[in-house]
Amino acid sequence: MTETAPSPKTTNAAADETRRVIRVAGTDAEDFLQSLVTANVETLPVDACRPGALLTPQGRILADMMIHRQEDGFLLECDATRADDLFARLRRYRLRRPIDLIQEDELRVWVGWGDNDAPDDAHIDPRHPDLGWRWIGPRGDMPSTIGEDDIAELEAWHARRIAAGVPQGPVDLVPERALMLEAGLDRLGAVDFEKGCYVGQEVTARTHYRGLVKRRLAPLRMKSAATTPLSGAAVNEGESKLGTVLSNADTGDGAVCLAAMKLSDLHRLMTDDSALRIGDVPARLAIPDWMLPLPQPARTDGV
Repeated sequence: MTETAPSPKTTNAAADETRRVIRVAGTDAEDFLQSLVTANVETLPVDACRPGALLTPQGRILADMMIHRQEDGFLLECDATRADDLFARLRRYRLRRPIDLIQEDELRVWVGWGDNDAPDDAHIDPRHPDLGWRWIGPRGDMPSTIGEDDIAELEAWHARRIAAGVPQGPVDLVPERALMLEAGLDRLGAVDFEKGCYVGQEVTARTHYRGLVKRRLAPLRMKSAATTPLSGAAVNEGESKLGTVLSNADTGDGAVCLAAMKLSDLHRLMTDDSALRIGDVPARLAIPDWMLPLPQPARTDGV
């Protein structure tokens, strides 16, 4: 009897040129970030990463980020379009503290996913198992375990991210408008309700403890060969507009998108979403397990 050889494991990776890196170092780096961002950096181990954000005093997101801890400080990776503004705000908050802030233009972010283990110097993305690992290294270098045959399109990773319901960047988290809890970022580890004060903490905590969430970002799937919907397209039920498409990606057999919708509508659609459309294309809710149970809508949800 011939023994069948096991299928080889597969790894996919892609350089993410839409991300930029800011280094925060110095003797007060931990205290500095702990007093500013939503995540708890004191409990973040060395050689690990965690999502977080810098907020306005009114609790609106200015820039979301992945925070990577190193022996000598932190690397903040954020959307390239938000990097200059984030850097300027960090410099403004630094005052005369012994903090080194550097825009690391020669560093590049890679994302990897698949069956193989992550490279030793990569960090597991803690937001969802489907998101694999993240690696930051010199521009021109590649993660040590990646070969040319492993390189894939970045959109394939974004399709996994969107299907997992994980928002990222200013398309999903509109600067100075988006709220952490409406994006579900509290359940993804980007908010710590036990840490001390940070910018926007009072509004974020009040929204959490008083149950004031009105909306939520949710993934939708379209089983169609039609063009992937554009950001800003309407999510309709009959003649009624229920939401707006945010980030989106082609899955190869259709499309997936994140949409901003009222929680009261999402609760109702969990029972029957058969009339949902994006343009002329039928769409269905695809709520991942980590989002369930959905928060109860605020009493003012209908406003």
